[in-house]
Amino acid sequence: MFRDIIFLLLGLVLLVLGANYVTDGAVSVARRFKVSNLIIGLTVVALGSTAPDLVVCVESAFQHKPAMAIGEVIGSNIFDILLAIGVMGIIRPWKVSRVMRYQDLPILLIASAALWIAGDTVLFDGAPHNVINRSAGIMLILIFAFYMWFMILSSKNEKCSPDAVDSINSASATQTTVTQQPDSSQAGIASAHSLRHEITLIKSDISAHKGKQWFAWVSIVAGLAALVVGGNWVVDGASGLALKIGMSQAMVALTVVAIGNALPDLVTSVTATVKGASGIALGNIVGSCIINALLSVGLSALIIPLKADSIGFVDFFTLVAGCALLWLYPLLTKGKSINRWFGALLVLLYAAYMTYTVIRG
Repeated sequence: MFRDIIFLLLGLVLLVLGANYVTDGAVSVARRFKVSNLIIGLTVVALGSTAPDLVVCVESAFQHKPAMAIGEVIGSNIFDILLAIGVMGIIRPWKVSRVMRYQDLPILLIASAALWIAGDTVLFDGAPHNVINRSAGIMLILIFAFYMWFMILSSKNEKCSPDAVDSINSASATQTTVTQQPDSSQAGIASAHSLRHEITLIKSDISAHKGKQWFAWVSIVAGLAALVVGGNWVVDGASGLALKIGMSQAMVALTVVAIGNALPDLVTSVTATVKGASGIALGNIVGSCIINALLSVGLSALIIPLKADSIGFVDFFTLVAGCALLWLYPLLTKGKSINRWFGALLVLLYAAYMTYTVIRG
């Protein structure tokens, strides 16, 4: 068991490091070819932020452990939506932007509902077992492609909001300029990823090697290697741990693996909230959850039909219900905000879901 835990922890570390190096290197190469900041933010940076989840899902599919692929995505998304956003609300309430209320959060709900319809075949098709087949995987990928096209098309004129300037103040003055928009109500997923791209340029080691493309390519290759090795170690460690403690692979994926992969999101979100950039943190979380639900599961289902094992109605419902609450509360309430009361409710819901998950084994 000790060996499995070590492999799992080291794998999670490699996934985080690998995602960072791949993102940094890809951003540098994209800028060399004069790709716009918007495209970099919505593609390179957005996909880089979900690379750990994507790698674990695909690696699980290659190793014929489909329940782990589904469990990791559902568990990670529930962690982000209920716990991470709930903690953010408890620390510092903030107003949810108009773009987030009327565009980004509805897209998140649609993506989660599509995953539920694709995966809960017992409920929707009367099948004996839940399984996401290849045709459902293709559907999820097509929805993801439409989502990316829509985001790029609708966000060409969107600029970063000023509520995030505090998080990069001194560095931005010396190395890059963050475009400011007087009206913070336009902050959404696109502005979050665009700002994250600019922060990457500021904090990345690549900025110290400006013009040296060999360093960018080395970063990409090293990062990809770390992702592959880390993904293998996470899947192997989690599988071994599940076998030894008597839990199913799906349950380990919903808990240990999902929480391990989502912890960096929690740390980043809390840090951004303390610095007054909650809207940007929310944009990153919502964008990552959409990519997880559509691309990670879709690609994995193309490799092998994903049998959901013990993952069923409660898991899918919790995910969709959490997305619906996150959308409806700021939409229907007077303050249009995530406040401490609502944040505490989200955290309690996550605690209840985890209690149920552990009890059922």
